[in-house]
Amino acid sequence: AFRKGAAGAGPRVQLMGSGTIFREVIAAADLLKADWGVEADLWGAPSFNELARNGQDVERWNLLHPMEEPRQSHVAQKLGGAEGPVIAATDYIRMLPEQIRPFVKNTYVTLGTDGFGRSDTRENLRHFFEVDRHWVTLAALKALADEGVIGRDKVAAALVRPSPTRCRSERARRLRT
Repeated sequence: AFRKGAAGAGPRVQLMGSGTIFREVIAAADLLKADWGVEADLWGAPSFNELARNGQDVERWNLLHPMEEPRQSHVAQKLGGAEGPVIAATDYIRMLPEQIRPFVKNTYVTLGTDGFGRSDTRENLRHFFEVDRHWVTLAALKALADEGVIGRDKVAAALVRPSPTRCRSERARRLRT
């Protein structure tokens, strides 16, 4: 892991980022801890394509060697003991992180920018495609609620915020909708 959350018995998620979006993933981990008491382990994914190829190579090797101990993909090795849902974010299309879904045993949620030309800045693009720090945070909370780890009321609370024109604090701007 790039960074492990603090050890403890509270809720935990695995946050994965590819490329420059990784800064937003780090910020989401900080929001999860500060605002929601959720620990996050951070994982860098330099190439979802390479991770998918590795997984496919391992599947093929296992098929061709039925009498040998099965191998595990790199993703399965790294996330095998990980606790909580995995949220993967990319500045590219969601299909990139979707490629490794067969090798992730945890609940797996992907976020990506499925389009182009809709925003004048990267920040606006990430907000439009629901992949910035706030959306990563919301996806993590929703996945934890779906698993019964936290109440759905926490997800609903993450959606409630004052008007951004009246309050400029990071905490108040949970999501810029």
